[in-house]
Amino acid sequence: MPLTREQVVGAALAILRDFGLADLSMRRLARDLGVQPGALYWHVKNKQELLGVLAGRILAGVPLPAGGVGPGASDGLGAVRRVAADIRTALLSVRDGADVVSLAQALTPESLAPLTALRSLLADSGLGERQARWGARTLTHYILGAVAEEQTHAELAAAGLLAGDREAGGRGAGSGEPGGDEAFRFGVDIVLAGLAGLSASPA
Repeated sequence: MPLTREQVVGAALAILRDFGLADLSMRRLARDLGVQPGALYWHVKNKQELLGVLAGRILAGVPLPAGGVGPGASDGLGAVRRVAADIRTALLSVRDGADVVSLAQALTPESLAPLTALRSLLADSGLGERQARWGARTLTHYILGAVAEEQTHAELAAAGLLAGDREAGGRGAGSGEPGGDEAFRFGVDIVLAGLAGLSASPA
């Protein structure tokens, strides 16, 4: 049976979930699929394109408000909070998910709908176009950085490399563990509080 693009992406996602981004190479992917590395390039032109596809797959389940929320809508920032939380959930569902999406975002900034939706939602909440663009970029950096920290911490804890985890029987006490949902929401709210104080007219 001929190799398909869906098989390539599915196998790549399986490697990512089971072993992480460091183990995801085109050679490893070809080996797992039982093909020569050259066979992969009929379906993805390079690893960068593959990472972009994987990032889209990771974020595919993030629900987006249909048609925005309307100019100046009071729930505009509430919609941003919900999308930010859903992006975090999606990233945490895949090992190194934040790193994969960060790479894809750097390569093709406009390709990931949930991230570009943040800009539209901020504009709908009353910000000017430039403020919404910069605000969305700031919020995206926060989301990706916060989740990357959570995922790195989890990897280090699993490897027994955090002194606090060893001393506390693996519970994370005293190890600088990220604060989870509450800490993430706090960070999002700090960003949004700053944006809410800006003028709606472009700076």
